[in-house]
Amino acid sequence: MTFKQAIYIVAAGRTPFGTFGGKLKDYTAIDLQEAANRGALKQAKLSPEAIDITIIALRVGVPIRVPALNMNRLCESGSQSVINGGQEVELRDSNIVLCGGTESISQAPYAVRNTRVDIKLDVD
Repeated sequence: MTFKQAIYIVAAGRTPFGTFGGKLKDYTAIDLQEAANRGALKQAKLSPEAIDITIIALRVGVPIRVPALNMNRLCESGSQSVINGGQEVELRDSNIVLCGGTESISQAPYAVRNTRVDIKLDVD
């Protein structure tokens, strides 16, 4: 019989939710995630030094020596980070994982396809 490692979520926070081009448009995704990370650490009464690995944790005081992982799954980055964090604990690679996901659609890159050849630029 095998026993699985117990995994607990001890705190949670979320980034503010706004409208496209609204009051949050000048805040980067990193700004928004920083607020959520700080809130979760405070709620859990955890010091940033207690973190074994971060999965998207920026500017919250986690020591530079702590491994970090970032991903881009758009709306699912937060969910995927919790899955990856759970795997870290299950495999006993980490005890405390700070997970998160964020985006700012107002600041997301904008791509216009097929403009290199098909659209002429007026550069007078």
